Amino acid sequence: MELENLTYSKKAGRRPLLEKSLPREVVSSSASELIKIAKPQQGYKKGAPILQPAIVYVLSGGENREKILFKSFMFNPLLKSCVQVLFTSKKGQGLQPYQMDEEWQRGRKSGRIVVEGEEYRLNSIDRVFLVTDVDEFEPQLKTIMKKKTDSDHGIWIISNPCIEIWLYYCFIKDLAPEVLKLRYVQRKYRSQKMKQVNHLLIPGGADPRKAFDNTETGILNSKSHFKTGNYGIPKIFATSFHIMMEDIMSFIDERGRSFAEYRELKRKSIEQFLSKFTI
Repeated sequence: MELENLTYSKKAGRRPLLEKSLPREVVSSSASELIKIAKPQQGYKKGAPILQPAIVYVLSGGENREKILFKSFMFNPLLKSCVQVLFTSKKGQGLQPYQMDEEWQRGRKSGRIVVEGEEYRLNSIDRVFLVTDVDEFEPQLKTIMKKKTDSDHGIWIISNPCIEIWLYYCFIKDLAPEVLKLRYVQRKYRSQKMKQVNHLLIPGGADPRKAFDNTETGILNSKSHFKTGNYGIPKIFATSFHIMMEDIMSFIDERGRSFAEYRELKRKSIEQFLSKFTI
């Protein structure tokens, strides 16, 4: 199945409009506290219907940089009022694609997923993303994508060679000679080399937190380089990360907020903090 065929198109009435924010179908009562709306949506009028935060499940092959990238969704009040990200990976070593697929298929079969000890019913999840690198795992990915069925709504977000190419596009559009040379590096070493290139070309390195604030730039740049090969697996220097981020951005827009608003509020917060130290 081609990766581009795994994207979702908007449909009318995709989520119910509720008069009040109702608790999700979450097994643990404590988990339901995570999905309360932090403040009324912009433009909200008393008595108007309210959209609950969308719930996005991210099963990641990488544990560190990927989680840092999604932290703003987890802790920023504005973003969390629109999207609740349930991020999970394997502590210490991450997950290979076949392990991710096994974990996801268990969730599909049981109708439940577990994130940090909390169980969620699968029918309460708006999107499921499986985030992985190609690295040396292309044979695994081909096997997984070949057997993927239409009823499997998990969306594979694949970066070639690794997530570092997405971080690169959040800062730079064109592929520098230093990046292009990685085509001739052995697959198992490309990710490490890509990190080194990012540190060399991007002032301060490709910090996932800074990259997150440049998400809109990353989407545009990633699209301009997006090409896929067999079974929809991105070719070298391509990533489908923009598919996931665009989808998440749409959830924010649907709830009357915007990513630009998030950036502006963050800028003002930083200025206010720094003003405390100004003599």
